[in-house]
Amino acid sequence: MTTVIEYVRHTQEPLRADLSPADALALSCLIYVDFHALPGPRSPQGCLLREFAQASSIPSLYRYSLASHADRPLLEAAGASARFGGLRVRDAVTRLTSSPLAQFGAVTFIDEAGATYVVFRGTDASAVGWAEDARFGLDFPTDSQRWAANYLVYAASQATGPIVVVGHSKGANLALYASAAATPPALDRVYAFDPVGFPRPVIEGGFFRGIDGRMRIYVTAGSWVSPLLPLPAQVTVVASTWPGPLSHNPYAWRFQGSSLAPDHRPPSRSGQLLRAVLTALLRARPTRIGTK
Repeated sequence: MTTVIEYVRHTQEPLRADLSPADALALSCLIYVDFHALPGPRSPQGCLLREFAQASSIPSLYRYSLASHADRPLLEAAGASARFGGLRVRDAVTRLTSSPLAQFGAVTFIDEAGATYVVFRGTDASAVGWAEDARFGLDFPTDSQRWAANYLVYAASQATGPIVVVGHSKGANLALYASAAATPPALDRVYAFDPVGFPRPVIEGGFFRGIDGRMRIYVTAGSWVSPLLPLPAQVTVVASTWPGPLSHNPYAWRFQGSSLAPDHRPPSRSGQLLRAVLTALLRARPTRIGTK
């Protein structure tokens, strides 16, 4: 079994509309690099990932990173990889605001066959990002969720092939929300890695019905993130080299070929306890549900 950096280093077939779970996890890690810091990926024309990776020594690329010791080696490995280096990176966005309180990051990758991969960033190292997390469960939709849906609508308007939406943690929540809110006709799949969940009334009200069968949700047995709120589809439990809440870190997830290694352990009792506590709190202060 390998990890994401080893997988990227050793996978040589170029992406051609054949994104695997392992590929999707690699992209969900890459998004923690701030592509918006340089003009090439910010533009609609974009640049090749291998070109962007030549700037991997620039510190500002990792200014919001929670794992810069891993993000830089991953970027360099992806840039040198036959599978990822030829991806075109475009329309990169990083947005941090205190009013409204929101942290948002997104980027679009296009492969050699014209498939579009829209990737949303999870919570980063900014204070705004951590403060915003407290709103999930209390408000629906959040500002970052609305931004994600708008971003996906734009990306879909530029796409010429199938669309896959990807994210990790809060980014996975944004991927699920945006896909359900926008549901572009070319949407193929949504990969959500250990996502923040959604208020129960939203799921029971059928918000995600339009993307049933297209959601691929992966969690770890020890996570404290995905158990907090209900999830809109069945999950696949995957193995991590790190225990408990540390297993949320995707760099510790284990690979089997182009798939993620399964973990047959039951969910942790601590995660279930946290969910019970949050459920009790939401009974006292129900979620404010607005329009998408």
